[in-house]
Amino acid sequence: MLFAIKIFDVPDSGPLRDIHREAHLDYLKGFDAQTLFAGPFLTQDLKTELGSHRMIEFDNLAAAEQHVADEPYITGGVQNGYTIHEWLPDTANSWRDCPRAEGNVQFMIEAMLAPDVTAVPEGMGLGREAFLRNCAANIITSGWLLDQGEAAVGTLMILDVPDLAAAEAIWNAEPLRAAGLYSEINFYGWRFGRVLDRFK
Repeated sequence: MLFAIKIFDVPDSGPLRDIHREAHLDYLKGFDAQTLFAGPFLTQDLKTELGSHRMIEFDNLAAAEQHVADEPYITGGVQNGYTIHEWLPDTANSWRDCPRAEGNVQFMIEAMLAPDVTAVPEGMGLGREAFLRNCAANIITSGWLLDQGEAAVGTLMILDVPDLAAAEAIWNAEPLRAAGLYSEINFYGWRFGRVLDRFK
């Protein structure tokens, strides 16, 4: 099973991060084969880290939760609090082969469907597929966030673009966004983790 795991930084934990960084990187290396993407999410100006996000495969939810519990940034007090959703990608990319242009920056958009949206309206799915095809050169990954009953509760997308304005233009054209079906949208900067950055 694939999971999208979002872990939040403790405010002002920079000094602790420096202490536990190597242990954190070594920990992630142990999950390389099962990781699709991993890296920090940031403020939109790309200056301040807010936490970490990873798409990763585990046998079940309990294993995903144990992965978080054993994370050195968690045990070291750098991070506290997390969300886990099952992840259904609608792109086949991983960090090894995703579209990416040197010099571009990345943004992550996490959008939760409104509570009264129990199914994607007929025809909207096809519109989303066309959108993904048209923007494929800029979409690192995209997919659905699922609850434990495997019902869609939101979407998540990571973009590779020249700047924030380009990311906003792509996101504003996303069909579910344009139709007003999201009740909560979190628009972050994002960066490839040091272990999983093929440009380094």
